[in-house]
Amino acid sequence: MKALFRPVVCIVPDLQQICEIMLFSEGFLMAKVLAKKMTVLYKLSKEQLSKQYHYDFGLRALKSVLVMAGELKRSSQDLAEDVVLMRALRDMNLPKFVFEDVPLFTGLISDLFPGLACPRVRYPDFNDAVEDVRTLPLTFFLSESMSAVFIRPWMSSDF
Repeated sequence: MKALFRPVVCIVPDLQQICEIMLFSEGFLMAKVLAKKMTVLYKLSKEQLSKQYHYDFGLRALKSVLVMAGELKRSSQDLAEDVVLMRALRDMNLPKFVFEDVPLFTGLISDLFPGLACPRVRYPDFNDAVEDVRTLPLTFFLSESMSAVFIRPWMSSDF
C-alpha cells in the first residue's frame, strides 16, 4: 500500500514575486517597489483587521486587484503608478470591510503610500440623478397581493 502513495511537497507561493511579474505585465515600471508595498499591505491587513469570514487576502484577491490596477492604468494614463495602485487597492477592498476595519485599512494605505492624495472618483450625473429621485415624494397604496407598496410618482400602479 505504501508504494502507491508518493510524497508531495506543497509550498506557499511567493506573493511578492507573483505581484511584481503581474505588475510588469500590466505595464507598471515601478513594479518592484509597488509589489513590496502591496504584499506588505495584505500581510498587515490579514494580521491587524478583524477576522471576518468574507475577508480574503490571498492570491485570488491579489490577482483581482492587480487586474483592476492594470485596467485603471490603461484608462488613466495621466495618473502616477502609485496612485493607480492605491486607488485599485482602496476601491477593491473597502467595500468588503466591516465599519470598524475601514479606518484601520485607510491608515495602513496612508502609511504605505505617504503623502499621496487619491481623490474619490466622482460621477456627477449619476449622483445628481440619485439626489433628484431621493427628494421626490413617495405615494403609498395597498395592494391585494402585498400588504404595502411605496411607488414613486412617475411609476404606474398597474402591475
